[in-house]
Amino acid sequence: MPFATLRALAAHFAAPPLCIALALCAGAPGRAAAADGYSSGDRYVPPTREIGNVITDRLALTVSYTQATAHTTLRVDPKGDPFAGTTVSGERDLGFASTNPDGRVELMLRMGERNRMRVDYLQLDRSGDERLSRTIVFGGQTFLANNEAVSSLDWKTMGFTYTYAFLQTRSFEAGAGIGVHLISAAVIGSVPATFQSHEASQAGAVPTIALETMWRISSRFAFTGRGQYLGGTVHTFTGSFADYHADFQYRWRSPFAIGIGYSYTRASFESVGHGSSPGRFVLSLGGPELFARVSF
Repeated sequence: MPFATLRALAAHFAAPPLCIALALCAGAPGRAAAADGYSSGDRYVPPTREIGNVITDRLALTVSYTQATAHTTLRVDPKGDPFAGTTVSGERDLGFASTNPDGRVELMLRMGERNRMRVDYLQLDRSGDERLSRTIVFGGQTFLANNEAVSSLDWKTMGFTYTYAFLQTRSFEAGAGIGVHLISAAVIGSVPATFQSHEASQAGAVPTIALETMWRISSRFAFTGRGQYLGGTVHTFTGSFADYHADFQYRWRSPFAIGIGYSYTRASFESVGHGSSPGRFVLSLGGPELFARVSF
């Protein structure tokens, strides 16, 4: 076979691979841009689904442990006598511990690409046994100074928060929404020596405005932060609720992550009038936390 014919055949069969290589090079930028959440035509494309990615996880369960510092202020008024109760500090006057080991459970569900529902639960049980340094009016009872007072506080919250991601890329997401916290608080004060006791309780739902952000720093490290707050006055009731959280997490292996963060919660309520439990209640709880997270 002549050499000219061989060269012609070689050129014929070499052309398709060259064309394919050129086509792949031309299409590469479009795929890289799509991985960041946008196509070459600036049309939004959801980030690639990946287990362990805080931005694309569909379901996540987080269990945390907090060594929290607590501050409690109480005033329980006699019915029909506003401001007649004595304002006391739970830690200083009633003997509540200033630091409380505490746990929280949180469940996150992502619906679609941008909608998230978060459910969290917190329970705090506190008790104190302290000799009173002053006379205290506690509801319908008057506890005299130098008597030993035994008291307890039972606090529970369950929050439901919905957010919509108004900004989302492969490595960052920011969302806003609304939440509601179901709150239950019960306090008991007693002086065993004089057989005196009084119990006050309150329960209700508190709405909040929520903001949250997530930053996937790398395939193993991520940062998340959120805040919720609302306050106001309705007739004779004034209240506010705030809940803030920030953390860094390390993706140990799919789908498990561990992390360290900081949480702060503050609730303030005051009821003046003829309600079932008139008075004032303020609780702040904050401190560093360790947590474990499993996601799918």
